[in-house]
Amino acid sequence: MESGGNVYRFLIFYFAAYGGAHLYFYSKLKKGFQLSRRAALTISIYLLIIFLSPLIARNLDSSGLEILPELLSSAGYLWMGLLFLFVTAAAFIDTINCIVSTTRSLSKKTKRTLISPRSLLVASAVYATLIGIYGYFEAKNIRTEHLAIKSSRIPPGVTRVRIVQLSDVHIGQIVREARIKDILEKVEAAGPDILVSTGDLVDGHQRHFRGIEKLFLEVRSKLGKYAIMGNHEYYVGIEKSIAFTKESGFKVLQDENFELGGLISITGIDDSRNSVERTAHAVMEKKLLQAVPNGVFRILLKHRPIVEKDSEGRFDLQLSGHTHKGQIFPFNFLTWLSFPVKTGLTNLAGGGHLYVSRGTGVWGPPIRFLAPPEITIIDLMPEATINIKN
Repeated sequence: MESGGNVYRFLIFYFAAYGGAHLYFYSKLKKGFQLSRRAALTISIYLLIIFLSPLIARNLDSSGLEILPELLSSAGYLWMGLLFLFVTAAAFIDTINCIVSTTRSLSKKTKRTLISPRSLLVASAVYATLIGIYGYFEAKNIRTEHLAIKSSRIPPGVTRVRIVQLSDVHIGQIVREARIKDILEKVEAAGPDILVSTGDLVDGHQRHFRGIEKLFLEVRSKLGKYAIMGNHEYYVGIEKSIAFTKESGFKVLQDENFELGGLISITGIDDSRNSVERTAHAVMEKKLLQAVPNGVFRILLKHRPIVEKDSEGRFDLQLSGHTHKGQIFPFNFLTWLSFPVKTGLTNLAGGGHLYVSRGTGVWGPPIRFLAPPEITIIDLMPEATINIKN
C-alpha cells in the first residue's frame, strides 16, 4: 500500500463507506428476520471477518503464505461486489418505500410502506446474486473496441499506424496468468504497431506477477511498447513496478517525450498522488508538449482522464483510464463526479481527442456490470485536418 497520508485517507474511506455498507446490510437482515442472539452474534463475526479479509490478505501477501491470502482475497472481494449490488438494490427500494410512505402520509392515508422489510431483503439478495453471476462472466469477456482517427499529421504514404491500448490490468491477487494470456492473445491478434499501457498494470505483491513479464515479452509490436505509471503502481511500490514493466518490454515514460522516427511523438506523464504533484505535472506536461517538433502526431499518455486547460490543442490524442467506468453500475455516477468525462472517445475543443478506456482487468471484486473490460485498437490514418497550437 502507499505510505503516508493517502493510506490514511484510503483507510478512512474503507471503514466509513465499506463499513457503512455492512451495517446497512446487517440492519436489513435484522428487520427482515427475527434473529436470535446466537444467530446475530454468528452473523456479526462473519461480517467482521469478511469486512477485514481484503486488508488481512494484503498484509499477509509478504508473509510467504499463499493459500490463506488467496482464499481471503477471493472471498473478500467477491463479497464486496455482491454487497455493493445488494446495497444499491436495497437503497433503491428504500427510496421507493420512502416516497410511497410520504405520499400516503400527505394524502392522510395509511403510512404503510409498499414493500415489507423481508421482501426488500429477499429481492435485494436475489438481485445481487443474479447480477453478481452475470457480472462475473462479464468481467471475463474482454471486448475489443476499434476506432480510426484521421489526421493530416499522418503522412499520405502511411496506410495506418495501429495502437493497442491496455489500461488498468491490475495484475495481482485477482488477475493472474490465465487472464493475462487471454488479454495478450487478443493483443497479438490485433497486430499492434505500438502497444501502450496507461497505468495500473500491476496491483499486488511481487510474487503475483513474477514470471508474467515473459508473456509480455513474447508480444511483438513493430514500433515498440510504452507505459506510464498509475496510482496502483505507487501502492505496490514504484521501484518494483517500474522494474516489472521494463522487464516486460515496455519503455517507461516518466514525464518525458519519446519520438518515433519523426512520425509520432509519445508524451508520458506520471500519476499525481496529491494536488502539489498534479500542479507540477501540469506545468511539466505543457513544457513537454511544447517541445514536440511540429508536424508529428502527438500522443499523450496520462492515467487519469484529466485534460489540462493549458494542454488543450497541444496534442492530437490523449489516452487515459483509471475510472473503469465505475466497474459495477451504478458506481459510474460516482466516478463521473470526480472525472466528468465519458468513457470512449471525446472530441476536444482544442482539436484533439481524448480516449478513456473502461480498463482491461478488474480492481477488487471480480465483477463488472454494464462496464465490460476492453482492449482498445486505434488506427491512425492520413487525410484529416486537426488544428494544433504551436
